[in-house]
Amino acid sequence: MKSSGSDGISHSTSTSVFVTGATGFVGAAVVRALVAAGHRVAALVRSPERARLLPAGVHPVIGDMLRPETYRDAAAAADAVVHTAQVRVQGRVTKRKLARLAAANDVMTAELARVCGDNGSRLVYTSGCFGYGDRGTDLITEDTPLDPSPLGAAHARQVARLRDMRANEGLDVVILHLGFVYGAGGTFKNVFYDQARRGRLRCIGAGANYWSLVHVDDAAAAYVAAVERAPAGAEYNVVDDEPITLRAFVDELTTALGKGRAGNVPRALAALAAGPPAVASLTSSYRVGNSRLRTQLGWRPRHPRVSDGLPAVVAEMRRPAARQENVKAA
Repeated sequence: MKSSGSDGISHSTSTSVFVTGATGFVGAAVVRALVAAGHRVAALVRSPERARLLPAGVHPVIGDMLRPETYRDAAAAADAVVHTAQVRVQGRVTKRKLARLAAANDVMTAELARVCGDNGSRLVYTSGCFGYGDRGTDLITEDTPLDPSPLGAAHARQVARLRDMRANEGLDVVILHLGFVYGAGGTFKNVFYDQARRGRLRCIGAGANYWSLVHVDDAAAAYVAAVERAPAGAEYNVVDDEPITLRAFVDELTTALGKGRAGNVPRALAALAAGPPAVASLTSSYRVGNSRLRTQLGWRPRHPRVSDGLPAVVAEMRRPAARQENVKAA
């Protein structure tokens, strides 16, 4: 799986990797990055129709998060498993919907961890910076205790379990705590871009809370690094170099679209439309550092600030053909 180069850095040879959520926003980018890095990829998808979205040479596995028998063999056959799948929450976020998301993640993570533990293979688990909760202006590192916002609770619970399995069972697990991922799809498209394009985007509250973001391609590069050269048990914050306030992020987007400045909406009013768990999380402040990922794995974001990546993302999404493809892959 690895070899040591003359520069003393560990370099990957071809590895077989099983990716869950492989046609989702993050998962699709991870698949592309792994293929570009020369790895052999099997990809979990929900249907034969979704399988047609995979890059050439990627082996499709048709399955369901709640049915471990549909993906158990594929996970067992891989050198590494990258878990990006999650149930999509559509519409207003409620506690019931979050419970459904958490239940599916519980089932799949437990099975993948068991299989990887039995086979001595690596599990790369996708967590998020909502797991740290509201930290105001404090800089968050990987040593910051988890105290999750509502949207981070399910991942935080799994992180605790995976840490325990690493400590007590020797599970080869690497945990990635992703910031808010932006790019041509996903939550960024549905919650921010589409609303801004229609003139409906509003900043929740004053927008003084900090966010740490990461371009989807930079996030995908971190997954490749985690597969290839992270030490077992490592955790990394995957964010760009410059945290930004929610207000500034909204302004960056409307400027890129050539729109006027979005207004503000009170938190209580936003909660009626989006749901209290969503608003509590979106207005939390998480100012996150990426120094461990840079130092240990040599990762460098191609888009160090959101202002470096957002204009090209907006330009891509404004192209009609790109929009149609992204709707299929979201």
